[in-house]
Amino acid sequence: MSDGYSHITCYFPPSPALELHLCAPDSMQRCGPLPALVDTGADMTLIPLTHLEQIGAPELDEAGLRSHWGDYTPMTTYLVDIQFSTGILPGIAVVGDLYGNEILLGRNVLNKMLLLIDGPCQITDVLTRCPRGLA
Repeated sequence: MSDGYSHITCYFPPSPALELHLCAPDSMQRCGPLPALVDTGADMTLIPLTHLEQIGAPELDEAGLRSHWGDYTPMTTYLVDIQFSTGILPGIAVVGDLYGNEILLGRNVLNKMLLLIDGPCQITDVLTRCPRGLA
């Protein structure tokens, strides 16, 4: 799967992005395709609450989100299945974002994938196997 850098908003420098679908576990209702920004600095994945409500994602727990400035915001986590063109990641805990309108893929998702970020060509690619020389 090869996606480009973010075309949904104006970022400088450009930001790597992937396309995905969301669904609640054990549900046929899904939403997407949706653009998602790759954020290697985020511990958790943030998904706008409107998407989570649309698919009926079950609530998991209350959590606190701390920004890199030290601000603390209470949030709720939800359980979702995230589908990319290369496969599905089932049962992923995500944070419901009350304020933002973009999906931010954090390390709780990114660390489950082999991801190539090619900045000069502005390509983001989820690899199905390790390229030669990487293992």
